[in-house]
Amino acid sequence: MIIKNLLLEVITFFNILLLVKSNIEYKINENITENNDIKNSYNFNQDFSEFNNSLKSILERDIILENELMKKHTTFRIGGPAKYFVKPKTVNQIIEIIKLCNKYKVSYFILGNGSNLLVSDSGYNGVVIQINESNFSNLKVRKKTKENYILKVGGGMSMRTLSIEAGLLSLKGLEDIIDIPGTVGGGIVMNATFRGNGLSNSLESVKVITSEGTLMRLTKKECGLTTRSSVLKDKKYLVIEATFKLEKGNQMEIQKTMTHNTELRYQKQPMYYGSAGSFFVWNHTKHGSMYEKYKKNNLVSYRVGDAMIYTNNISFIINLRNASAADVINVVRHIEKVIKDNYNIDMRREVVVFGTFN
Repeated sequence: MIIKNLLLEVITFFNILLLVKSNIEYKINENITENNDIKNSYNFNQDFSEFNNSLKSILERDIILENELMKKHTTFRIGGPAKYFVKPKTVNQIIEIIKLCNKYKVSYFILGNGSNLLVSDSGYNGVVIQINESNFSNLKVRKKTKENYILKVGGGMSMRTLSIEAGLLSLKGLEDIIDIPGTVGGGIVMNATFRGNGLSNSLESVKVITSEGTLMRLTKKECGLTTRSSVLKDKKYLVIEATFKLEKGNQMEIQKTMTHNTELRYQKQPMYYGSAGSFFVWNHTKHGSMYEKYKKNNLVSYRVGDAMIYTNNISFIINLRNASAADVINVVRHIEKVIKDNYNIDMRREVVVFGTFN
């Protein structure tokens, strides 16, 4: 146990060294023209040629990929080709892309680290817009009082990086997000938590781009954060920047908590298999033990192809090696049917599922 704990501390230390890097700054133009007449309806059977030319006029050719396999960009390691896969470098580019999609009635999807996502085997006949550490990971720190600091964070920064950066500044409040896979923006939209704590505890406000391509600021209250969801998710808002208020703490205690959280994740979560995190939101108070219901109905370790319910943590569905999205969705539908038939409980999916499934 002593050796194991020492190893975890060494791992965390080296992760800190690797993740502390120069941060990318971007300027936000507050004076952006709006078009409130644009509606978001989609046509999947259209000629993309005119749209394609317009998209290339917005972005450089090297950041537009066509028919890019989504399995390369999801933690599930599953997913067919996206018609277009783009990585904009500025806020204005994102807004222009969204408005272009609206104009031509082309579907688009905002992708972070792909950690809470199942993409169909047939892929996505639209535009995937990736916002992650490679393009939106700025960090600005401002001292408000002797004990309080304001952090402005790019929505593409990973939650792990933010936790480490805060820890290095001896700022407490973000220790529990150290091992939540995903970006800050995605974590806020999904209201991601670990042991009941997450980004929302220290969140002050967010800067978002709406589905109409409008830039606006929202308070924490206006985000409408609920269990594993938010108003931001319902309205398909993209969090491009978040502001946090943190207090000074004891750096050794902060590091100890982060190391403990890493140890817990290694114990309870599938570190070596593809997965999308916890697949369902389960209310233990209302519905009782999820494990007992799974066990009674032979759902523990239930498998279709290479997709299987993880034995050590039934909240996860894992990709053993070469699982298809169809394998995973068949496992999901089986769980939903068994629980509904036997307990009249409607399972609520936490993982975002998109694309075409039979």
